[in-house]
Amino acid sequence: MIKGVGHFFPCLQGLANYTIEDTIYRGGQLIQFAPLFPTIGNHEVMGRWSQNTGLNRQFVDAIPRNVAKNIYAEKTDIINTNRDPNIESDWIKDNSFNTDTYEEIFSFPQTESNNSHYYAVTFGDIRLVVLQVTNIWRSPNLSNNVRGRYQESEKDLEQPEKWGYGQHIFQTIEKGSEQYQWLEKELKSQAFKQAKYKIVMFHHPVHTLGGNIVPPYTDPIQNTTYDSDGNVTEISYHYPKEDDYIIRDIMPLLETAKVNLVFYGHSHLWNRFLSKDGINFLESSNVGNSYGAHLGNNKRPIPPDYSQSNYVEIGNPNGLKAIIPNLAPLTDENNNPLPYIASNYITVFSILDTEKGIVSSYYFDTRQPNSSVIKFDEFTI
Repeated sequence: MIKGVGHFFPCLQGLANYTIEDTIYRGGQLIQFAPLFPTIGNHEVMGRWSQNTGLNRQFVDAIPRNVAKNIYAEKTDIINTNRDPNIESDWIKDNSFNTDTYEEIFSFPQTESNNSHYYAVTFGDIRLVVLQVTNIWRSPNLSNNVRGRYQESEKDLEQPEKWGYGQHIFQTIEKGSEQYQWLEKELKSQAFKQAKYKIVMFHHPVHTLGGNIVPPYTDPIQNTTYDSDGNVTEISYHYPKEDDYIIRDIMPLLETAKVNLVFYGHSHLWNRFLSKDGINFLESSNVGNSYGAHLGNNKRPIPPDYSQSNYVEIGNPNGLKAIIPNLAPLTDENNNPLPYIASNYITVFSILDTEKGIVSSYYFDTRQPNSSVIKFDEFTI
């Protein structure tokens, strides 16, 4: 979305109107000619509803469903004297998180689960499987006053209503969950097996040089430290790498099903990978607000007493090596080719040619509005 316009669809219709310096940006005529298949990321989830705080504050104020359910159980006699199930479900949603706006502005293919949070659709030669794999974004900042990925704010230790509960997951994908079982069934379906191109799309990265892959994608484990008088002195959160639901539970399914491409975003950069099983991984979300790539001296902020095997500071934590673009890679100050694009000025997009089975990636330097679009990478799926 172009910040300040306030409208998602006009940007994708070429009807936006936003001025940066001397250039008016109107977006592009995209969805008049091509379908749009959304997936839920952290920006599609709103936090706790409030009449006293603005939308920006509500957005970052999500807490886990089970926490809201526990609060509801303690206050049921006050909240819902008649035990109305609609009041119960609405209260729990209002006091945890919701995807109401996402569900209201998009329509989705019908599935047996009737769940708009994940779905599958056949489009030409493609079977596209869309999952909800996302958690709340919490700051990696390790300052004592930050409610972040790894700790609660020091000033909120005695106020549970202000806790963030770490980088918690919005909808589970672990083995045995409803979404996992749906995915198992979908990957065995004739529609999936017969498709020429098998593509799985979700928000959270599987492999990346970006920052948002750390900590591992699993439920945070809360650890509370007390002093000799029983006062809380620290609340920290840990994420065992062996419990990463994407790597442990989802990837074995995708490997067995011979998926051609896994497509995701979240870390605000472009990079790609290839597994020994022939699965292509593409993260193509560099449209500004870049956090950079974690190579060389650009380390991810990790608590000093945390295991480096669980919380990887440099490179891709899940092993695969990022592939250097094979046509026109960007270079560093020493003219070495870079295996990524992470920029606040250069925007990236990728196109799949279904006739040839080729994914081509292009970049455009927004500082030079009259410059050409550059194809910098392509690969076959």
